[in-house]
Amino acid sequence: MNTEKGSLAWALRVTVPVAMGYLPLGMAFGAYSVSLGFAPYLAPLTALVVFAGSIEFLLVGLVAAGAGLAQIAVTTLLVNSRHIFYGFSYPSHLLHSPFAKVYGPYALTDEAYALISSGVHPTTQRELLLVQGVSHFYWVFGAAVGAFAGGLVPDSFDGFDFALTGLFSLLFVDAMAGASRRVAILAAAGVSIGVGLLLPRSLFLLGAMLCYALLCVLLVRFAGSRPGRSSGRRGHGSATAAEGTV
Repeated sequence: MNTEKGSLAWALRVTVPVAMGYLPLGMAFGAYSVSLGFAPYLAPLTALVVFAGSIEFLLVGLVAAGAGLAQIAVTTLLVNSRHIFYGFSYPSHLLHSPFAKVYGPYALTDEAYALISSGVHPTTQRELLLVQGVSHFYWVFGAAVGAFAGGLVPDSFDGFDFALTGLFSLLFVDAMAGASRRVAILAAAGVSIGVGLLLPRSLFLLGAMLCYALLCVLLVRFAGSRPGRSSGRRGHGSATAAEGTV
C-alpha cells in the first residue's frame, strides 16, 4: 500500500488520533439522536452537513425541545466562535480550486486544526483536504453506526439522555485542568447559571451562555489591564481557559 505523503493511506495513518475520538463520540451522537426520536438516517446526515462536534449534540437536543431558530443560531455562534481564531494560522493559501476554498474552512474542526498546525503540516491542497476529508468521514461513519446500533437498544434503556451532560462535563473538567484562573472562571460559571435560572426555561441555555461570554470578556480585559502584568500573556491564558469551557 502506498503510504507516500499525499496518498489516502498516508491520510488514514496520520488521522488515527482523530479516529480514536471521532468514531466513539460519533457513535454516541448517533445513538443519542435516535433516543430523542429522530430517524436513524438523520444522524449521519447531520454529521455530514453540520460537522461541528459538540454543537451537534446541542442541536438535536434543542430541536427536540422545540427551540426557536434564533436561539439555535445564537447558541451555535457562541459555541463555535473559537474557530474564528483558527483562521489566523490555517493554511488557506494552499486552497486553489473553488471546492477547496469552500470545503477547507467548512471542515476545519478542533482535531483537524491540531493535526494541521502541529503534526502533519500539509504543503499541498491535496494533503490538506485529505486530512480534513478523512476526519469528516470518521465522524459521519461513527454517527451512522451509532444511529443503527441505537435503534436496536430497547426503549426502556436509560442513559442516552445524559450523553450531552456528560460530554460537556468532561470538556469543562479538561479545560479547568489547564486554566490559570480557576476561581474566577468557576465564579463566572456560577453567576451565569444563576442568571439562566432567573429566565424562562426555554431561554436558560442561551441566557447563561451569553452571560458567561460577557463575563469572560470582562475577565480577559481585567487581567490585561492589571498593573505589573504582561497583558498579552495573561489575556491569552484566560481567554484559552474561558473558551475551552464553552
